[in-house]
Amino acid sequence: MRHAYGPGVLFEVRCPGCGVLGWCPCAECVEALVDPEPVTVPGADSVALLFAHDDVGREFIHALKYRGERAIGRWLGDSLALAHTAELRSRQPIDTVTWAPTTAAHRRARGFDQAETLARAAARALRVRPVRLLRRLGSTAQSGAGRAERLAGPRFGGRARVAQRRILLVDDVVTTGATLRAATAALMDAGAAAVHVAACARRGRDRFSAAA
Repeated sequence: MRHAYGPGVLFEVRCPGCGVLGWCPCAECVEALVDPEPVTVPGADSVALLFAHDDVGREFIHALKYRGERAIGRWLGDSLALAHTAELRSRQPIDTVTWAPTTAAHRRARGFDQAETLARAAARALRVRPVRLLRRLGSTAQSGAGRAERLAGPRFGGRARVAQRRILLVDDVVTTGATLRAATAALMDAGAAAVHVAACARRGRDRFSAAA
């Protein structure tokens, strides 16, 4: 199902998809986004994805992740909130938004964690608190990893404040689903009442479905 997206935000910046000055992003680039391949995250109550990590979608992600363009981060967070709400249906609403943290090295290099930026924007739209509930164990990044490393995924630990929370877990890009699988498992092991997942872009196709 194609989800609704948040409205573009009028800034004196350029659309990350086409470079036009004004709305971020412009309506034409939003229309050009490609529907994502589905992904399954065991243990998650729902999974919402915005678009495929192709062409325009990839430019949107790169604008936030590598250039630190916060306007597109706000739009993506708003859109994640809408997509999650559409997937929620009759389930109990979430009370907390958290994120799958990047490595310490990436955070130092970029000056921020893109997943945290998205989570905070989504939390604002949903009117709930963003809380860091996961810690990353080890320093291996998924980006640039080989297939075997991606399938194995990172490791996370849940914090004490997880117990009985209904959580929306946010990330930027899904490839094998290993990151979200590990993060969801860590939250459930720490006592979460429910975990819902929302991510911006789906990279790759069903060749990774066994590890999703």
